[in-house]
Amino acid sequence: MKKFVLAAAIASTLFLAGCSDKVDESTITNVVQTSQYEQPNLGITAETTPFAVKNLKITKVLLDTKTDYKAEVSYDLVANKSLEEFKSSMKALAAKPKMPATDTTTEAKTDDMSSALHTLKNNLAAEVMVVAFSAKYGDFKAGQTVDTVNENVSLKKVNDQWVKD
Repeated sequence: MKKFVLAAAIASTLFLAGCSDKVDESTITNVVQTSQYEQPNLGITAETTPFAVKNLKITKVLLDTKTDYKAEVSYDLVANKSLEEFKSSMKALAAKPKMPATDTTTEAKTDDMSSALHTLKNNLAAEVMVVAFSAKYGDFKAGQTVDTVNENVSLKKVNDQWVKD
């Protein structure tokens, strides 16, 4: 019986620790990374993003409630890959067309046009992202700290998850 009570106490402690409403540096790092440096609609995901948020520090908490959080933070923006590697990965991503239609009906022709437009959009987006990152950070190399960012971050709790406000 003592073992059961002890196991239940340990399990409830671990459960409550995992459900903490407290915002910490890890939470902010994840939110900033996904909201600012990943663009899934352009093919920039956690695997393909050229940048990672590192060494995030909360310098000043401005607001801390159950549903809202604001703080001044600083972090290093570190290149995961070089500009050339990013450019190559974006070109490879843009070159992947949607599956072409297999029949010759009007619907299939529309799908072919949609596929062509999708490929064009991906090519343009890839080029824009490469040019923008190159203009802002130069010819960065993997592992290089390209910027030290100081900013105010506002988070809101939505469906039990913190998201950028």
